Amino acid sequence: MYKNFNLTLRQTLLRLQKTQIWPDDDLLRRSIIEERLYTDRRNDRVKLILESLAENLSKEQVKIDNLTVEHIMPQTLTDEWRAMLGANANEQHERWLHTLGNLTLTAYNPELSNKPFAEKLTYLSEKSSFALNQYFRYISAWNASEIQQRGKHLSEIAVQVWPR
Repeated sequence: MYKNFNLTLRQTLLRLQKTQIWPDDDLLRRSIIEERLYTDRRNDRVKLILESLAENLSKEQVKIDNLTVEHIMPQTLTDEWRAMLGANANEQHERWLHTLGNLTLTAYNPELSNKPFAEKLTYLSEKSSFALNQYFRYISAWNASEIQQRGKHLSEIAVQVWPR
């Protein structure tokens, strides 16, 4: 049943007009890396995207009802975050805050808040069993470059999940 649905959906999307696009792989990659996807109105969509990407990483299903979208680089910068971001911290914050590379799902959102990255890392890489957060096991700093790298990582998963 799902195979027929996926095939039908794919055929429908391929027939979209110029004003209605189904992005090719390159546009999908660029959008995931560069576009600001999170807004108050679209946070449910971001959660769905992250859940879909995570499903592709593991056969084990995690209870997702209690997961919420977490900004790794927080929405409000502290002095410690400014120091980690370095020069042009405010510009970097503005540019990369709401991109998919800076977002994840966690049940620890209240505990994470605006904490320094080292503290967030403990929750994301050690306490979280969510497949999407295993990425953080090998990360020691969080800045614009790392956000872009994670965006690239997520975009490659997305191309596999939603092939054109």
